[in-house]
Amino acid sequence: MPIGNIDVPVIGKNVTIAVLVQGHILFAAFIIGAVLIAATSEYLGMVTKQPRYERFARNLARFVVLLFASGAALAITFVVALITLFPVFFSYLQNVFFWVFLVEAFMFLGQIIIVYAWYNVWDKLAYRKALHVVFGFVAGFLGLMAMTMIDAVASFMLTPSESAASDAASTFLNQTMVPLNMHRFVGNFGYAGFLIAGWAAWRYLRTTREDDREYYDWMGHFGLLWGFGFTMMQPVIGYGYLKGIRESAPAAFDTIMLGDKAWTFNLLMIWLTIMGIAGTAYFVHKLRFTVRPMPLLRKLAIGGLAFTALFSILNVIPANASLIPQIGLVFANGADTTIPLGSMYPWKYIGLIGLMLVGFFVIALYLKATASGFQWGRASRWSQYALIACAVTVVFTMITMGYTRETARRVDNEPGYLIYNCITLDQQLTPETCPVEGLAGGSDI
Repeated sequence: MPIGNIDVPVIGKNVTIAVLVQGHILFAAFIIGAVLIAATSEYLGMVTKQPRYERFARNLARFVVLLFASGAALAITFVVALITLFPVFFSYLQNVFFWVFLVEAFMFLGQIIIVYAWYNVWDKLAYRKALHVVFGFVAGFLGLMAMTMIDAVASFMLTPSESAASDAASTFLNQTMVPLNMHRFVGNFGYAGFLIAGWAAWRYLRTTREDDREYYDWMGHFGLLWGFGFTMMQPVIGYGYLKGIRESAPAAFDTIMLGDKAWTFNLLMIWLTIMGIAGTAYFVHKLRFTVRPMPLLRKLAIGGLAFTALFSILNVIPANASLIPQIGLVFANGADTTIPLGSMYPWKYIGLIGLMLVGFFVIALYLKATASGFQWGRASRWSQYALIACAVTVVFTMITMGYTRETARRVDNEPGYLIYNCITLDQQLTPETCPVEGLAGGSDI
C-alpha cells in the first residue's frame, strides 16, 4: 500500500481529522480561558475578601483538572491520526516546525504540572495566597504559549511565508500568525465566559436554596462579563485576520467570502447576533435589580439593545440570493441576484463596527451599575435562558469558525490544499505555485 493512502471507512480521513481537531479545540480553548479566569477570580477574592470569588475559582480549577485528561487524550489521538492518515504532509510540516512542536510539547507538559500543583496545594498555601495566585497565572501563561506554537503552524498552513522553509522566524511569524493568535487569545476568554454563564444559569434554575441561588446568579453575571466583553472585541480582530488572508491567500479569501462557502460568514453572523442580543437583554434585565435604582442607565441600555438588533440585521443579510448552494438553498438567479444591503462595503463594516461599539457602550453602563452592587437571587427564568442560549451558541460559533478557516484552503477543491499553494489534499507537492523556498524542492529541509 502506498504511503499515505490509508483511509477511514464510511466517514473518510478528512472528517476524522476534523472531528478530532474540533473536539480537542473545544476542550483546550475552554481550559486555557478557564484557568486564567479562575486565577483572576482568586486574585479578586484575595483583594476584595469576598468569598464568592474564592468559591468560584476553586470549583472552576477542580473542573479544569477533571477536564484536562479528556482534552489531552483527544490531542494525542489527533496527532497519531494525522501521522497515520497524512504521513507525507506531516513529515514536511514536522521538518519545517520541529522546534515549534518541541517547545509546544514542553509548554503543554509544564501546564499539566502547574495546573495539578495549583489545585492540590490550594489549602496548603491558604496563608500564602499571593504565591498560590501566581501558580494559576503561570499555568495560564504556559497554556497560552502552547496555543501560540500551534497557531504558528495553523496560520502557516493557510498563509505560508514567502521565504526559505529553514527560516524559522519567517515561518513562525508568517502573514497571519499575529492576528490569528490575537483572535484565539480573545476568543478563549469569550468562549469560557459564556460557558460558565450558561452552567451558572442551569444551576440557578435547578437549585432551591437561597444562598445557592444568590451565588449562581452572581456566577452567571460574572461569566457573561467575560464572555460578552471579550467577544465584542472580535469584529475588529477578525477584520485584521481576514485582511491578512485576503492579501496573502486571495483565492482562499474568495472561497469563504465570495465563493460557495460564503454562507459560513453569514452563519457566523447569526451566532454573533444571538449572543449579542441575548447578552444585551440580560444586562437590561439585571439593571432592574441594582441596589441603588438607576433608571437612566436602564433606559440607555434598552436603547443599546435596539441598536444591537439593528446592526445585527445588517450583518446577517446575505450578499446575494445564493444562500447555501451545497444543499440547493438558492433563490431567484442565485449569485447573479445581488442584495444591496448585504454587500461587505459599506454595510457589513457598519454592522460589525456598530455592533462592537454598542456592545462596549452597554457593558460600560453595566459595569457602572455593578460598582453599586446588585440584589442577587432575584433574576427571572427567561434571563437564565438567555445565558444558556449564549452558551449553546458560542459552541456553534467555535465550530463554524474552525470550519471556515480550514475550508478556506480547499479553494472550492480546485485543488484543495493542506498547505495553501504547496501541498494538496492528496499530499501532492505543487512546487510551481508554492511560495516557500525549499519546501517542495527539499533543498532547504
